[in-house]
Amino acid sequence: MKAQVMNPDFKMEMIEVGHKMKKEGLPSQFITGAVQTAFEFEGVYNLMKMWEDEKDSEERDEIVADIQGLIDDCAQKEKIEGAYVRFDDLGTIAKDIQKFKDGLRLIVDKNGGIGKLAELTGIPQPSLSRFFSSVAMPRRATLLKIAKALNLSQVQIATEWLR
Repeated sequence: MKAQVMNPDFKMEMIEVGHKMKKEGLPSQFITGAVQTAFEFEGVYNLMKMWEDEKDSEERDEIVADIQGLIDDCAQKEKIEGAYVRFDDLGTIAKDIQKFKDGLRLIVDKNGGIGKLAELTGIPQPSLSRFFSSVAMPRRATLLKIAKALNLSQVQIATEWLR
């Protein structure tokens, strides 16, 4: 991602877009992360501007999911306390991604569903829906947030449903 230097006008612009996102019901944790990341990286800034200009709700949801992905990429350096997913565990998960996600989804549903998980993680509901419906390899940062929100241990997040 390309770093950028933001002048005060651009920062105010991002804060205004964040305010519009709040009016649209996006989680405060997501908006804060998006604005802070946009202050540093041009890609997130551009996506937030695209979101603001987009009228189609499905396209907006896709943009939100893309913003969340970039926030997660930028946060990879940060350690999330509690739950931990070893890099090596991702190989096990990759062997059968859909089986893994289906098993994780059962746990999510038992704990209040995707809406509740969105509240607990600060990940927008469209991003979580996309996470569970795609066969893409899950991002480590996303797994860590989900594990922490559901109070799952390293063993549970990596192997419980892969038997």
